[in-house]
Amino acid sequence: MTYDEVSALVTGGGSGIGLGIARALLASGATVTIAGRSPARLQEARGALAAERLDVARLHEFAADTTDEAQIEAAVAAATAVNGALNTVVACAGEPRGQMAPVTELDLGQWDSVFANNVLGTMLTLKYGARELVRAGGGAFVAISSISARLSARFAAPISSAKAALEQLCRVAAVELAPSDVTVNVVRPGLVVVPRQDLPAEIADDFLSVIPLRRLGAPEDIGGLVRFLAGPEARWLTGQVISVDGGQTLTRAFDASPWVEPAFGPDRMRGLIR
Repeated sequence: MTYDEVSALVTGGGSGIGLGIARALLASGATVTIAGRSPARLQEARGALAAERLDVARLHEFAADTTDEAQIEAAVAAATAVNGALNTVVACAGEPRGQMAPVTELDLGQWDSVFANNVLGTMLTLKYGARELVRAGGGAFVAISSISARLSARFAAPISSAKAALEQLCRVAAVELAPSDVTVNVVRPGLVVVPRQDLPAEIADDFLSVIPLRRLGAPEDIGGLVRFLAGPEARWLTGQVISVDGGQTLTRAFDASPWVEPAFGPDRMRGLIR
């Protein structure tokens, strides 16, 4: 299979990392359906890619919430209908950070939101997407995790736990789907700079201090790896979790204190974390 034979669905494809993935696939000749909650953002993505002179005739949009089973089933069906088959599914939709707080102060509603957007959404995308990959005679499923699944950053229990669960889900799926020639792999981005991101300068500086390559990531850094995983060169690669983080997993987690301390106040923080 060549890249111009790739027919892909990218959830969360309207912005950020998902848009970077869609850009990389489209530039390689693939047909791409991007899914996301906001129709306006999907149209913005189309406009941005058209402005880059990419062939947006091969780009399609479908508004869907990946935590809603009926909507993600419909998104998969729409992406399949474009070319009559679907051979690549990328689960990128998710809640990138969620609540940052000491474990003694976690909010149940926010905990549930992080798990719904990252674990439930990926599971439903896998459930319906993998069916079409099997029907197509094989294909690639790629999920987007985070280095938070490996590095234990203080105050980041919700996202760390959710991404770890996502990774194990994909490992199990890789074993189950291998007889159908469907590969399942996970990409673990480090800190990727995207629009609309609330990033305190102290957080960025701390990341840079522990990234050996001394720069933050861009969506294209992730898109390049996903393109490889969707392509013909990666057909004997499955069940893997690959970090794209400038080498940060060689060092340590980031310090989330600049996000957490303003919310709880220094006096309360001293009572919670000594």
